[in-house]
Amino acid sequence: MAQSTLTITPLDPVGAQVSGFAGSDFSPEEKQALNQAWLDYGVLLFRGIDSAEQHLALSRCFGELEIHPIKELRDEDNPFFFPLGGPPMVAQVYDEQDIRVGRIPWHRDTAFRPEICKGSMLRVLEARTSQGETLLGDTAAAYDALPDEVKQRIETLEYIAEVSHGSPDYLGPANWWKTARMARDDEYPEGVEPPRDIQWPDNSGLRPVIYPAVLRHPESGRACLFLSPMNIRHFLGMSEQESEELVTYLVRHMVEPRFVYRHHWSDNDAVLWDNRRFIHAANGYPATESRLAQRTTLADKMHAGRPLETVAAE
Repeated sequence: MAQSTLTITPLDPVGAQVSGFAGSDFSPEEKQALNQAWLDYGVLLFRGIDSAEQHLALSRCFGELEIHPIKELRDEDNPFFFPLGGPPMVAQVYDEQDIRVGRIPWHRDTAFRPEICKGSMLRVLEARTSQGETLLGDTAAAYDALPDEVKQRIETLEYIAEVSHGSPDYLGPANWWKTARMARDDEYPEGVEPPRDIQWPDNSGLRPVIYPAVLRHPESGRACLFLSPMNIRHFLGMSEQESEELVTYLVRHMVEPRFVYRHHWSDNDAVLWDNRRFIHAANGYPATESRLAQRTTLADKMHAGRPLETVAAE
């Protein structure tokens, strides 16, 4: 194999930064090295991705791209992009004092379908603020650190997941705030116009699915704590209280700082994460600031669960 110019530098405490590339052309050797690094680290950071063409080319080093299943979330000019940020900006109030936009609880992408996406690459075109970090949690490392008795308890457990359970006012272990609500018009900062006629995505056609609590990564074979905290309804075969206690314990364990890389964005940063192994969350940023970003999604899906309707037939 030809010598690669790529440099892989581990991040703290998980993930790695990739440097030593330019343009949109990647050799077979570079693609192989990139894929191995991604398999090893699960999260890769790239800096200086200064065009949509380079974003798409880099994303395709890891597989074909898919179009987001929710039509309202697609970019009008290029359906392979899922735009984030920009007007209109919908503000929410957290803990009755922190007004933010773009805050998203812990979750896996498309963790409301029997087959989930392989991974995603998020590129921030305009950061404009030092706030608005993205957090990425390594669920393989989190599983490894569980006590043996907990691993045995959850080995065959399954849970119900649904897209609507992560609504803005939902309070649960996926969040790190105690209260949340939409901001009133009079709470928007001076000079920030409250958005009008917001079109919320139609999720009515997305039915609940059943996922295992533990899933082996299809390439590495590593066991992952396969929870999408924002989407969990409850564990099967448990009382509501027992399920809630276990979910809370597992999610709090998953998001301990020793398993989480916290990325502070600069313009033209791009972060790729393995959706089969990592969960992620967005801290949001002040309503006086703005951000422009776009995400690509890898199409090589992993079969992870089954429709809820199959439970009654088993």
